[in-house]
Amino acid sequence: GIPTIDLDNDQDIQTIVDQQDGQYLGHVTTCLLEDGQQMIAVYPQGHGKGAIVMKKSDDGGKNWSSRLPTPRSWATSREVPTIHKVTDAAGKERLIMFSGLHPARMAVSEDDGKTWSELNRLGDWGGIVVMGDLIALNTGKGHYMALFHDDMRYFEADGAVQYENDRLEF
Repeated sequence: GIPTIDLDNDQDIQTIVDQQDGQYLGHVTTCLLEDGQQMIAVYPQGHGKGAIVMKKSDDGGKNWSSRLPTPRSWATSREVPTIHKVTDAAGKERLIMFSGLHPARMAVSEDDGKTWSELNRLGDWGGIVVMGDLIALNTGKGHYMALFHDDMRYFEADGAVQYENDRLEF
């Protein structure tokens, strides 16, 4: 069988990234930057949905910053965010962060997470935990395969669960 490793009692290797009384914080996604020490973490302020929180570590995840400022539209996230480092065909590096359900949206940083765009609609489709996996392909620089799943509740607009106050006006 597959060996089981239980790290529950190994507290010297555990770090609390964030906590808030009476609030579930989880579903964290991290991105390790090129220096091997800086990490960015994003997670919803809620169970699988809620405003996106962002924090940064400069020491490989041992210590974390306070919550960092985020664009206003990040407060409208309805699903777990996912974050990835990508390089386009011209060699430009970016961080991209996705937020799911319908419509799927994406924010971009071109300065290793110091500044970010608003969440922008990707098209007329959605899904659950969109782009939970992003794989660099061997077909050329800047080519990626991104994967997500959906149970057909969010892929099309008319199948989507409707939420109140899901948009901010600018």
